[in-house]
Amino acid sequence: MVKHIVFLKLTPQGFEKKDEIIQKLQNLQNDIDFVLALEVGVNFAVEDRAYDLALTVIVGSKEELHRYATHPKHLTVIEFLKSLGTTSKVVDYEVNKASSNESGFAHAQITKEANVYFDGNVTSRSVIDKDGIRKTLGIMMPGTYTFGTEAAEHMEIISGEVEILLEQDSNWETVKAGEYFEVPANSSFDIKVKSITDYCCTYF
Repeated sequence: MVKHIVFLKLTPQGFEKKDEIIQKLQNLQNDIDFVLALEVGVNFAVEDRAYDLALTVIVGSKEELHRYATHPKHLTVIEFLKSLGTTSKVVDYEVNKASSNESGFAHAQITKEANVYFDGNVTSRSVIDKDGIRKTLGIMMPGTYTFGTEAAEHMEIISGEVEILLEQDSNWETVKAGEYFEVPANSSFDIKVKSITDYCCTYF
């Protein structure tokens, strides 16, 4: 998985259209279907070195980052920013999303009350890790279920085996213990649980 972070410095002309800039940036998540997550932050620091906006985009790979960079919807936004004299700096880096070797979470906050779905066939508990990232640890009993997403999800299968069908795909994919799959924000997926499955889901 790759994080693409852009810092934008606005001109006076850009400040006049700041709301429009923010809306165009936010629209990229819906306009580009392989973007897993997108966030626009508005700076409140007053230092001379500060930039005015920060755009964070999460995609699945370096190849998808290239597709994002050359996507017509993205290029249209870039041209709009250039027309306003906007300058920018960028940071791209890979996030290791392989299964974690850690057996637990240090300094985490765990919710006592369980999340219960599908008549108790799927249960989980929420965990907020030391970095403030929300996760759920849960168990799924054999069966077929449909889930909807608000945030982008990274689903690690700790034990068991499932088949998944993402909303944008036409073929089922098998995911076994030690493997994972990712689901974009504001979408859905079907999952066939082949055996009792232990999972960890991270939200972005």
